[in-house]
Amino acid sequence: MIRAFPTYPACPVCGDREVNPAALGVRWEWDEERGCVVGRFRPGAEHAGYEGRLHGGILSALLDECLAWACAVRRRTYCITGELSVRFKAPARLGETIEITGRPLTSWGRYVRAAGQARTPSGELIATASSTFAALSREESLRLHAALRFLPGDLDILDGGS
Repeated sequence: MIRAFPTYPACPVCGDREVNPAALGVRWEWDEERGCVVGRFRPGAEHAGYEGRLHGGILSALLDECLAWACAVRRRTYCITGELSVRFKAPARLGETIEITGRPLTSWGRYVRAAGQARTPSGELIATASSTFAALSREESLRLHAALRFLPGDLDILDGGS
């Protein structure tokens, strides 16, 4: 089963372009069968680093948000980045849709580790990432939850995934 996550309208990655014109507009999904978060992004000229390539900072932001959702699924609460490490393997070309995936690995206390990757449509590895996230307090998670935009059928991680 595949279910979309809600969005945060002002977010630069998953946000609504009517609220934040610079938002990338990525819609993240939980793929239960694969056990990972999945998102797709097609970079345009406005996302260029140079020579027709996606800027590495934008790719890092995509991986960061993907891994945040993976950690949230694991912890059943929202999480914030403590550490993010990205290894770039090949250029992400402008105009070519990339798939970003992330999965939770381990958790202890309020921390969660996750790993992810970005690939071209042909499966070429563009980048890998590893991260450590910290779970937000229940109060902070509830405030964030109230600010999210849910569509019918979206995955509600605070509600046990229903």
